[in-house]
Amino acid sequence: MLILGIDPGTATTGFGLVRLNGNGNEVVEWGLIETDKSLLKERRLDFIFEETVSLINRHKPDVFVFEKIFFSNNAKTAIAVGQAQGVMLLAASKTKVRVEEYAPGTIKKMITGNGRANKKDVQASIRKILGNRVKSAKHKKTHFDDAADALAIALTHAFKIGEGKGVSEAV
Repeated sequence: MLILGIDPGTATTGFGLVRLNGNGNEVVEWGLIETDKSLLKERRLDFIFEETVSLINRHKPDVFVFEKIFFSNNAKTAIAVGQAQGVMLLAASKTKVRVEEYAPGTIKKMITGNGRANKKDVQASIRKILGNRVKSAKHKKTHFDDAADALAIALTHAFKIGEGKGVSEAV
């Protein structure tokens, strides 16, 4: 099974593809969809849509997984993330990929063992779970930091369906 995890945003969207096999999980690809801040909002959303469709068409994932939108103190940010999430859902629909969602606390609990873990704890756990499988010369260190949430989302689905190596077994 190939799982595409997405962490939506209008400036930077993290993605991570994890393939489940008999030996656990394999990172296929991870990275970012970045938009030019000088573009109009609708152009940025169109770019996110096109890049998401391209990613899905290139890898043919079995499932597209993202974090459930949460209410933020910053309504402007929440709306922008919701808009990005909307075009990604449209991309999944157009390419006929099944969609799953997980709450932020569920993702943190599955990855770190603590539903209230911070971003650095999630990143550290992803590095422990995946080890050398997340290293790549073509990515900058900050790229992993941005894509770690997407990998965490993909791995949460793997753990939930019982085919991935859970945090308690990996760390």
